Amino acid sequence: MMNKIFNLTFALAAALMSSPVAVSAYTSDFDRGYDQGQKAAQNIWNHKDGGNCANISDLEYQVKDYIQTHLWWHSGDSAFTKSFDKGGQAGMKNVLQQYQTQCHNDHHDNDNVNVDTGMCSGLGKDAASEIAEKYAEDHCPNYSRPSTIIFQKKYKEECFEIGLDDCKGAINDKVYLYCGRYIDDYSVLKGLKFKCGYKVSGYIDDSLH
Repeated sequence: MMNKIFNLTFALAAALMSSPVAVSAYTSDFDRGYDQGQKAAQNIWNHKDGGNCANISDLEYQVKDYIQTHLWWHSGDSAFTKSFDKGGQAGMKNVLQQYQTQCHNDHHDNDNVNVDTGMCSGLGKDAASEIAEKYAEDHCPNYSRPSTIIFQKKYKEECFEIGLDDCKGAINDKVYLYCGRYIDDYSVLKGLKFKCGYKVSGYIDDSLH
């Protein structure tokens, strides 16, 4: 009989320890969720993004995706679950904001000269094209100048894809530059990024005139 009581007590204690509402060192379910959220965001940053500020935009999407798939409560959920999920969301967003600020500051600390690397790269390729064309005129019997229409079509397609990605990736950093804060509302940020398409296309058309 004593063994049965002991086993029942042990099983009950184990169940309570594994339960999401178990009493622990945390003062509330919100705090427990906050801690777990911070750990989840830190794990994403360390392992998926390699702790590299070049991937800071990816971290933003990954945090939002994790929140929607793991820390999104429903109307029928218990108060414990809602409190935990709210804490988890807050913890993840806190880590995201810390790295956004850190990467922004690191970028500007090392940015003594504001060099437009995209423009410089384009100038280098233009120079290479001019050098190669001059060589072809002098040394290639079958030399012919590429069709301007074909060139422009290919240029616009490739340049648009590059410019569109860069525009979407830079939106939140540019908002921070002008507003002093990042946008944490996904729908607002998505709306701003949607504007990149026609804006980039217009810039490319202007550059070809």
